[in-house]
Amino acid sequence: MAATTEAPRLSVVIPLYNKQGQIARTLESVLAQTVRDIEVVVVDDGSTDGGPAVAAACSDPRVRLHRQANAGVSAARNQGVALARCPLVAFVDADDAWYPDHLERLWRLRLAYPAAVAWAANYEIVEAGGRRTPGVRPETGPPLLLTPENFYRIALRGSPVCSSAVMVDKGALLASGGFPVGVRLGEDLDTWIRLLFRGPIAFDPRPGACYHADGDDRALVRHAPPARYVFFDTGEAWRRAHPEAVQAGADMEEFHNFFRISHAHHQIKWGDKAAGRAVLQACLTEAFAAERRRLLRMSRLPQWAYQGLARLRRALRPPPAAPAATAPGEAAPPASRVYP
Repeated sequence: MAATTEAPRLSVVIPLYNKQGQIARTLESVLAQTVRDIEVVVVDDGSTDGGPAVAAACSDPRVRLHRQANAGVSAARNQGVALARCPLVAFVDADDAWYPDHLERLWRLRLAYPAAVAWAANYEIVEAGGRRTPGVRPETGPPLLLTPENFYRIALRGSPVCSSAVMVDKGALLASGGFPVGVRLGEDLDTWIRLLFRGPIAFDPRPGACYHADGDDRALVRHAPPARYVFFDTGEAWRRAHPEAVQAGADMEEFHNFFRISHAHHQIKWGDKAAGRAVLQACLTEAFAAERRRLLRMSRLPQWAYQGLARLRRALRPPPAAPAATAPGEAAPPASRVYP
């Protein structure tokens, strides 16, 4: 799709923090898009490596580098949105990449669903060894509109809105409050959920982006999964305001249960077995009942044995063959980036 005007059609925001080994790959995939009339805003959030120098060395005039003191990924994304000159903003993290027609497909998705507040594509999770799995299964079929009534049910198979595969209406994002500053994990999910409560998000089940699990200095490695995420409060406030949405509320609770069990797994694996068992015993879940029972059994093992079995199970697990809830002991809904 060739450019038709000198003015950019949409803005691309890339938050950058210590991704020297990946930022060139990300920029290359963005600049190779079939949609050419774009601007690319790279926000360096106080990196301590050579990542900003790699971005600054890019000779493409569409790329702008903004530097700021370290304030977290939410502050970096918010600054990128503030600097964006276009009413449509696409995001990609500095260790991820796009297929060449990603932006073109998002643009066409917007034309098909102009009343949506955001437009998202499916994505592939690329592990360090090269193994690829779709973020959400199935990865074929027609686009659909995500609403509170179906988002959480779909998200049990992987969050359908990924921070490296979404384009948003800038005005709607700002009206929803932008990204929550100071939140270390789950800030992206909270943002998409708040945006979803303002209007539908169009979703294309075909992958358009690659979420690379080999990035430098990843947040999920630096921070343990918390017992409670900010998006729990966001969702539960909506649930109280919509008591009639019984099924959506039940799906939301199961979505939250995934993260409760993930927290319990981390507690048992690295910290307090008693605390982890208490979380599991209090978690009333149907979707993850088998995983809950398995973790309770494993929690009786010595810590070294628990850790070894968890690593072995992760290494041996086959690719999922059909739509199913992902077991928390294996991998979290990928867009949340909370579970190594």
